[in-house]
Amino acid sequence: MTEGNKLKLQFRNAGALLEEVNIGFESAGFSVQHSRIRLPAEYDFSWDGGRHYLAHHDLVLLDGEMEVGGEKPEPGRDIRDTMTFVPAGQLIKGWARPADRINVFTVVNFDPDQMESELQVEFNGFEPRAHIYFHEEELGTTMRKLGRLLTSSGRPTSRILVETLGLTAAIEMCRISMTGMETSKVSNSGQLGNAKRKLVQAYIEDNLAKDMGLDELAAVCGLSRFHFCRAFKATFGAPPYQYVNQRRIEKAKQMLSTTGLPVSSVADACGFIGASQFGRAFRSQVGLTPLAFRKAT
Repeated sequence: MTEGNKLKLQFRNAGALLEEVNIGFESAGFSVQHSRIRLPAEYDFSWDGGRHYLAHHDLVLLDGEMEVGGEKPEPGRDIRDTMTFVPAGQLIKGWARPADRINVFTVVNFDPDQMESELQVEFNGFEPRAHIYFHEEELGTTMRKLGRLLTSSGRPTSRILVETLGLTAAIEMCRISMTGMETSKVSNSGQLGNAKRKLVQAYIEDNLAKDMGLDELAAVCGLSRFHFCRAFKATFGAPPYQYVNQRRIEKAKQMLSTTGLPVSSVADACGFIGASQFGRAFRSQVGLTPLAFRKAT
């Protein structure tokens, strides 16, 4: 993740830092930062990136304040399960004295021009406003899933799933900001045509061992990621990440039945990041471990 798109933290007493974990992910038009901090001492924070800023908080602040765009500062408090949205070009700064607990936040930065392209909708000169410590059920669910996905200990995850959730969060925030405004109509992609369906199926089958992303799958069909996801689900009855996972499991079943390759080699050939991730995914879909399946066939 580029430094300009990170929330910057400066600890006033670095010796008091008990735990700090930062995980980053970047894709075309947006990036994600997930942080876990246990720090019973004060810190300063700031953000001045060129993208929109969306954060989900699991924070308890004993004191502090946050100032957005020169407006009146918001006082620190218990802000668990709240979100903050700040449009591109507005400075965020402040300080906080957190409670002595694991405090967590997930930040999605996204390019407004990229989201307009993804949605294929004109914003008609709309300038979004900041939303501080707000609740919205659907968006909150997406942000919580994204945070869990990035922090599941020992569970490396696929690029396509993180990218799907990050893009979904950005688009949902755009829709919240656009509520009540007049926009050009978002086109309905419908199903993929027969030629595009065959192309994307062939691409997936040829690249199951690869960590595929939405951008390359959408490019095969000449669609934006947003419209590709909608058309793909309408065509195959499942979102891209779920379909790809199913095809990987089918390939793994075939390899387990017809070859004597070690489970770790089968996992690599089918695009799983290690035998443990493969085992969890396989058992979830098949109901057996890979070894038990091999013995039964």
